[in-house]
Amino acid sequence: MESNKILIYGGAFDPPHLGHARLLETAINYVKPDITFVIPTGVSPHKRRSGTPYWVRYDMAKRTFLSLSDSVVVSSLESKGRRNYTIQTVKKLIKKYPGSHLYLLIGSDMLASFPTWHLYRRILSRCTLVAGAREDEAVDKLERDADVLRAKGGDVIILRFSPIDISSTELRNMIREGSDCSRYLAESVNDQIKKRGLYC
Repeated sequence: MESNKILIYGGAFDPPHLGHARLLETAINYVKPDITFVIPTGVSPHKRRSGTPYWVRYDMAKRTFLSLSDSVVVSSLESKGRRNYTIQTVKKLIKKYPGSHLYLLIGSDMLASFPTWHLYRRILSRCTLVAGAREDEAVDKLERDADVLRAKGGDVIILRFSPIDISSTELRNMIREGSDCSRYLAESVNDQIKKRGLYC
């Protein structure tokens, strides 16, 4: 079955947290996709290999994101454990869903560095970028970064949202220190982290 709009949200999700969920929910409400693919990365080109097994991160992503919308699918597309580039994932989705319009959700911090992504012009030619921008971020700087990509033929949406100010790195450190992170995590994810002794 073909889909008119596909929203893609990839990341290590190590662990996935409510900040990720809020950004994705905001994007879903704006784009109104037919399918939303949440794709935990196998080995990200931008980060070192995660110490958390892929299928554990995949399970936590399901616990975090599936309740957001009936459109959400947590995909194992990058489960092979190899370094994977975004353009490869985009090509696979285009092949599976021909004629669909793809939207790629990224953080606003990725706008400036996007020209360093592997074959980024091909991504721009195949996807609309949706950059989640915190309400307190400077609009002028974001628009300048977006205009650089628009000048290269890209379609870029700056999506303003109210963030939950936490990162996965900060969460891992807090868990390691024994801090209570329950306000940043889905309840079942918090339970799994404790049960498996993750990040300790």
